[in-house]
Amino acid sequence: MDKTATAEAGGRVGKQWRLAASLKKLFDQVNALYPDRDRASDGAIGDAAHAASVSDHNPDKFGIVNAIDITHDPKSGCDAGELAEALRKGMDSRIKYVIFAGRMFSSYPAHGSPAWVWRPYTGKNQHNKHVHVSVQDDAAWEI
Repeated sequence: MDKTATAEAGGRVGKQWRLAASLKKLFDQVNALYPDRDRASDGAIGDAAHAASVSDHNPDKFGIVNAIDITHDPKSGCDAGELAEALRKGMDSRIKYVIFAGRMFSSYPAHGSPAWVWRPYTGKNQHNKHVHVSVQDDAAWEI
């Protein structure tokens, strides 16, 4: 995944974007740990469906994409459930929320659940093939 790229979805052809620095680092760390992992469900920039809605997969006003999906591939050692749990336990303040296998947590209280606690995720995509990681869109985090 390139740090910068050209969007090709949702009428944004030619618009430059880049992945949030914290997500680029996470993605690079996962790839270093699991170089032979499946990448079929990896992604950053949203498709046309994402572009038509509010999504961290869409570039923000600074052209930064604040979400990535990392493929669940336990055969290679890249278990998305273990990654999601490590992120939850780490309580990094840059994290906005994480979704995997029909559940999610956020760094803030939501839907009657405290911060950093798993709760059911009822969205259309249960995120069984990948873990979704969204980070705060605060440009101050960028390095």
